[in-house]
Amino acid sequence: MRNYLIIPLLIGCSTGVEALTLEQSVAQAMMNNPRLLQKYARFEAKHKDKRAVFSDYLPQVSLYAATGYEKITKNNGRDFDSELNRRELGLRVTQSLFSGFETVEDLARLDFEVKADKQALASEAENLSLEIAQVYIELYKTKGIIELSEQNVDDHKKILGDIKKRTDKGLSSAADVAQVQSRLATSHSSLLAAKNNYFDLKAKYYDLVGSYPEELHMPRPDKTYMPSSLDQAIDVAKKNHPEIKAAIFDVNAADKQMSREESSFWPKVDLQLDVNSDDNTDGFEGPDDDSRIMLSVSYDLYSGGRTVAKTEAAAWRKEEAKAIRDNTYQQVIEGTTLAWNAYRFVGEQKEFYRQNVDFATKAQEGYMQQYVLGRRSLLDVLDSKIELFVARKNFLNATFEERSASYRLINATGKLIEELRVDTPEAWQLKVKNEAQQEEEK
Repeated sequence: MRNYLIIPLLIGCSTGVEALTLEQSVAQAMMNNPRLLQKYARFEAKHKDKRAVFSDYLPQVSLYAATGYEKITKNNGRDFDSELNRRELGLRVTQSLFSGFETVEDLARLDFEVKADKQALASEAENLSLEIAQVYIELYKTKGIIELSEQNVDDHKKILGDIKKRTDKGLSSAADVAQVQSRLATSHSSLLAAKNNYFDLKAKYYDLVGSYPEELHMPRPDKTYMPSSLDQAIDVAKKNHPEIKAAIFDVNAADKQMSREESSFWPKVDLQLDVNSDDNTDGFEGPDDDSRIMLSVSYDLYSGGRTVAKTEAAAWRKEEAKAIRDNTYQQVIEGTTLAWNAYRFVGEQKEFYRQNVDFATKAQEGYMQQYVLGRRSLLDVLDSKIELFVARKNFLNATFEERSASYRLINATGKLIEELRVDTPEAWQLKVKNEAQQEEEK
């Protein structure tokens, strides 16, 4: 079980509404997000394509029936019994014995394409989970910024009240009041900007998850999934990233496609069973039944260069797939490196921002005391307030950016879904289970 830290929420709270954790938000998106549904539909369609090709291993049965008027004309020009009503009824069973390995290679190609589509689905789920995590964290951070902004407004209101009292006593001028009012208007503007950003994030969250967030729990990444070095992160990414796996399967599929096209260089062997029951055929009244079983062989001697051209085209598509695979490796390494750098340096920045908050707090308290004694101006006090507000805001940003960078790094290694402990939909699991059983059978 994970421990969650709930911060006080000053806006956007709705009583009686069940809060969604980051993990629950991702799980809900898995079932409803159109992007995943699109990928899953492609995944399912490829399974059906594979089943369609498998049918070539099975007998093909066709029924033929026809009826109509038949007129027979002999070579001498004399009509011969042209009033017969011809009827035909036939059954043909064809079993492919050898297709030049076309079916074998086609099935292998589709098997790799199914696996590639499954990895593409997993990659989309990983990326969607990262987007949700980042929006979720931004929502949580924005609530904190709103709280800081409201506190900043309250502080300026308090200062304004104190200045008005001092003005009434003749200790401050109207210019001081105007100056504080100006700063108060700016703090109100910052608060409204934070609220506007919060509602924009709610809309983005709805687009990803399918519902609006009400209450939030502080997300905490599992540290066991955090690599200890860049080299380790890259090594994990190479082994686990679904985009790399998908690219490898695409290369294998392209190789099988090339072998499939080469199957046209081989002869085709079929076993055929024909059973016919006809009436009034060829000018002779009465039944005409026949049946036969035959072994047929066909061989394409010349197809205008089509087979060679299609084989060469498949070979180039394989080269294309290999280039895409190599580029995917580079992109994953680059993404992992950028994620590692962000995680590393934002963590270091956070410590300096923490120090900035401590020093700014002491400076603000000192300036206020000195102002009361007449040793500091009102502008000094207001500046110290703004500096403290900015310092706290920077520290808040760094804190959540570090958390967001953690999820980004886990995503770069291809393990974000696993880290979130989110079960993929049952339909995905059934496919995985079936493929595992097939591997055992092999």
